[in-house]
Amino acid sequence: MTDLVHEGGTGGEPAATWVVGPGTGWRVEWATDGLITGSGKAATGHADWVRSAATTVVDGRAVAITGADDEAVLVWDLATGERIGAALPARGSVWTVATEIVDGRPVALVADPSALVQSWDLAEGRPLASLAGGAWAAATGVVNGRPLVLIGRQNVPRLSMWDPATGEVVGDLVSDPQVGRIGAVVAVATAVVDGHSEAVTLHDDSTVRAWSLTERLYQGQVAPPTGGNSQRVSLAVAVVSGRLVAVTGTWDGQVQVWDVATCTEVTGRAPLTGHTGPVWALAATVIDPLVITAGDDRTVRVWDMAARRQVGSDLVFPSEVTAVTMASDGRLVVGVGGDIAVLAPHPHARAR
Repeated sequence: MTDLVHEGGTGGEPAATWVVGPGTGWRVEWATDGLITGSGKAATGHADWVRSAATTVVDGRAVAITGADDEAVLVWDLATGERIGAALPARGSVWTVATEIVDGRPVALVADPSALVQSWDLAEGRPLASLAGGAWAAATGVVNGRPLVLIGRQNVPRLSMWDPATGEVVGDLVSDPQVGRIGAVVAVATAVVDGHSEAVTLHDDSTVRAWSLTERLYQGQVAPPTGGNSQRVSLAVAVVSGRLVAVTGTWDGQVQVWDVATCTEVTGRAPLTGHTGPVWALAATVIDPLVITAGDDRTVRVWDMAARRQVGSDLVFPSEVTAVTMASDGRLVVGVGGDIAVLAPHPHARAR
């Protein structure tokens, strides 16, 4: 058996190839056969780079959903790594997958940049609605009790609000005309703060902007434009001590934290440092807020946002990491090339 997982012991490839184990605070639950071969148990991953990942629960079974450049969306049993059903079709690279509960049922959102946004009933494995035109970025949220999808398109500097159950376009969110032109939306993240639905967007001019979904209002610029090696390439949001923060990753490995209400960078506390190349993927949890950072340097880091400390040590993979997400039970889903790995925290893991 060729095992690229280094558990602090012997065998397989050098430790630098994939470093996960008791010393890191994380253990591998399963991985696809491009990462662990010869066991006869691992499923085959995607045929091309994984670009997006999400989790939900279907009929009491925790699942992961992954989208990739191979024009397919795969559904996995989060506990065992078993593939569930046939691949959900897509029309191009799947840059966004997301999940929401609609009328009590788990629904997956699938978006590619050029062709189509689709919603799927995961319990029945059937499509619900579709929207032509595709999306570079999308996120789900609940606005005044109604599940909606926020859609950002490459050539349109606004957000569209779309109903994943009916396919209705509910409306658009546009900025204050006095602001002038804003860059096209390339990433969207949503959160609920004090009962109000909020959205944060990253634009192609590298600005970060805030929106009230509940009031359907543009709230302002959170982070200024930038370029070159400081270009922002990824976005996540978290609620820390009751305040909404935006987390951005840059081309040169910076991870910045922004207070959305004050539109200022959060400084003076321990920074989220360590990456040496583009931070391609960010994800955040709501309860006990954690932020996961990953990227071109092949590492994944998990951060306790309240304490501003790293949880465990660096997780090192065989190639760059382009997708991450965390399930509600703390399991970590990582996209590495065309492969998937699911990690669980060791029982005695502590923030460093």
